[in-house]
Amino acid sequence: MLRKERQMRGRSLVRAGTEDEISVGTTTMREINVRNEIQIQMYKHKKWIKDRIGYAGFLSLVVYLLSACHTNTQYHVYQSVPGGEGWQKTDSVVFELPPEVPAGTYQMEVGIRHTGAYPYRDIWLSVTRTDGDSLPSHTDTLHIYLADEKGQWHHEGAVGGLFQTAYIWDKPVVLTTDSLGRSFRIAHLMRKNPLPGISDVGIQLFFPGRVDAEKHE
Repeated sequence: MLRKERQMRGRSLVRAGTEDEISVGTTTMREINVRNEIQIQMYKHKKWIKDRIGYAGFLSLVVYLLSACHTNTQYHVYQSVPGGEGWQKTDSVVFELPPEVPAGTYQMEVGIRHTGAYPYRDIWLSVTRTDGDSLPSHTDTLHIYLADEKGQWHHEGAVGGLFQTAYIWDKPVVLTTDSLGRSFRIAHLMRKNPLPGISDVGIQLFFPGRVDAEKHE
């Protein structure tokens, strides 16, 4: 009976990881799903692996597999939203790229950290990119779901009591220069203003590697 319960728990873990990958849809990245699945499978087969390669080999394998995601990250920064009473529409979160970030074609991840007090299951963002002082800026609109259809918050990398959702932009980000003046400005487009519950906004720029992002509809 105890063995059956353990088997059912193991199946539930794997099934939950698979459903999370499907239900999150456009709001998550394959990196998070791969990490979750690796952790689940390594836990299930820990004894079998350790018996064959030893404890040190087991730890080395875990570190290698979990570090295989986003090895080509060139920029990854989170910033707190301005203001203490909520996020004002007029208060953009600005990311100034240093010259050390080389020119090239990137994939971009936008991350949102929020509390349970956030009143919606989604958020609309305006993202304005400037690629040098001499080039015109370009603005896109992003729609990111922070919770599933049942209202359950996504838990990708949640820290400090916050919930975190990572969204991989389906458009390539092309940086044509490595000079100063390159920036991303992110503002919210929600009706409620100021917008409560949002703690931090982050961006990550990385070259496509072995673990590609999920394609968004």
